[in-house]
Amino acid sequence: MKNGAFTGRKFPGWLKWSLLILLLLSVIFLVLAIYLYQDIRESKVSGYEETRQQLLANTSLTEITAIEQFNGAQSYHVVHGVNGEGEEKIVFYPLAGNEKNLTTIDKSEIIPENQVQLQWQEQCSDCELIEVIPALSDGNALWEMTYIDESGRYVFDYLSIYDGAQYEKYRFTSMFN
Repeated sequence: MKNGAFTGRKFPGWLKWSLLILLLLSVIFLVLAIYLYQDIRESKVSGYEETRQQLLANTSLTEITAIEQFNGAQSYHVVHGVNGEGEEKIVFYPLAGNEKNLTTIDKSEIIPENQVQLQWQEQCSDCELIEVIPALSDGNALWEMTYIDESGRYVFDYLSIYDGAQYEKYRFTSMFN
């Protein structure tokens, strides 16, 4: 061996094939992972463009700033937008059925998301916030706060979007660690 190189030395055939198969499996796994990621991402945002077009054409919204999805008893696209007068609105666009009964909320009448988060943080300082989104349950506009509490439970906390009053709360404990 010269200068630490493998000159003149041959690797066993099984080692070459093993490395080749391992490399091939790694490439296949990487391609599969990328495909699955793209497919899951696409299914998560599917229908957003159709919702955007429907709302811009059939409501007073002139600009849509964000769309997210809420899944409760019924699923909704939650659309944040601005109307012609510059007023910020939240529109709940139901995903089921052909006839769409929209629920529209004026953002100036609600507690802002950051204020709800501050209020929550004061009450649950050792908790880990996952997400806060507008929700609609039984016709009530709510903030859905998803977090992990100090006991490690996964929590869905529903607060009134207008005054922050508790509506309902679900806590789930992990069966497996």
